[in-house]
Amino acid sequence: MFLSPIEMLANKYGNVVKYDSDGAVAGIFVRFNKCLSSDLDPSLPAHVHPAFVVNGVEQDYILLGKYKAGVVESGERLMSLPGVNPINAITLDALLRRMRAAGDGISGMTIADQGFIKLLAQKNGWEMYGNVRYGFDNAAGNSAWAADNGNMTAGAQRVFDGWLYTCLQAHRRTAALQPDIAPTYWRREKFIGGWMHGAMVDDTYRVPPRTLNGSGPAEWYLGDDEGSMADLIGSCLEIGYGYRLVGMELQIMADNDAADPEADLSASSSAWKAILPHAGDDGYELVAPGTAGTLHWNVAGGAIQLDTKCDSPTAGRVNGKFNELTAHPTRLPHVPSIVRELGLFPTEGDDTPGNYLARFAEEEYVSSRGGGYATGHGSSGMGTISTLYQRSYFAANIGGRPRAMGS
Repeated sequence: MFLSPIEMLANKYGNVVKYDSDGAVAGIFVRFNKCLSSDLDPSLPAHVHPAFVVNGVEQDYILLGKYKAGVVESGERLMSLPGVNPINAITLDALLRRMRAAGDGISGMTIADQGFIKLLAQKNGWEMYGNVRYGFDNAAGNSAWAADNGNMTAGAQRVFDGWLYTCLQAHRRTAALQPDIAPTYWRREKFIGGWMHGAMVDDTYRVPPRTLNGSGPAEWYLGDDEGSMADLIGSCLEIGYGYRLVGMELQIMADNDAADPEADLSASSSAWKAILPHAGDDGYELVAPGTAGTLHWNVAGGAIQLDTKCDSPTAGRVNGKFNELTAHPTRLPHVPSIVRELGLFPTEGDDTPGNYLARFAEEEYVSSRGGGYATGHGSSGMGTISTLYQRSYFAANIGGRPRAMGS
């Protein structure tokens, strides 16, 4: 039997290949088997994690795109393939339509999927790395053009074009002595970045500054496993379908219903629900948006806080560290478990890195997660959630990832 290079790559790592309606490869997907929320964190309920429940039916497994959504040549369909430039500058609805166009149960990765991955990484102590500093991860080193007042010292290590270099002799930094063209001043060590898309336009930036899917080191894969998901942080934030803010009220869709390729995810969909917390425990009900006492984001002392109402609905942009999010001590004594299962609020002792960024406004704002090409390591991670933009927004720093139905 003949196998294409894509099928051979998938077979090597035990991944799943999905095909589009024309029989062409639509992408490579990673299989995750069903588990309980309490398996991921003992403080969570002992029921099947919401990522594995679609329209009330439990899925034995889910398939999440190994790579960010990208386009091959000038095609309409977006695929999860290696060596492809991640799609960007596309609206939430257009991104979803083009991922769904592949058929075969493919849709966009949801907030429930992202919450599952966040909890899985947290449970196993996996730290995320990726293209968060113009082609590399600054946790691994500093740019060759980092601010040193122009002076380079012998022994200093710098990253240039994804490669780690060691300075051989002290010198004044100039373009003529950049690491890739000055072998008497620099020794090339190892490749620690990803392959850039686009051409360098000055000493620091590229247009666009994203790396090709799967082109980074093993550390850029979930759990340092090249058989798992690549580039979960870096290059571009990834939209998480099934979560939005309207007037700072948290609105979601039940379980992982947003994963259904036929689901109505429009702004006017009747599937959007608010979260009404129980007074005496971490339970909740999903109710009609606008119901009194539902979960809202609020501002307390300049920080984002989970509450049952928003006192400052037009406060503008507010951000803080994900693992420092708190709940209002009297109005919300018990945080509903669902926001922890979806990775929207930290569990006890949670040290997941990343920032929560919200724009306090009356309109609808949607969610993206992970970290972009300029976010920096300290501000990236599965705790990084941005609700700064509306569904019509598009930019080089926003993209997404496909997922597919299991069984």
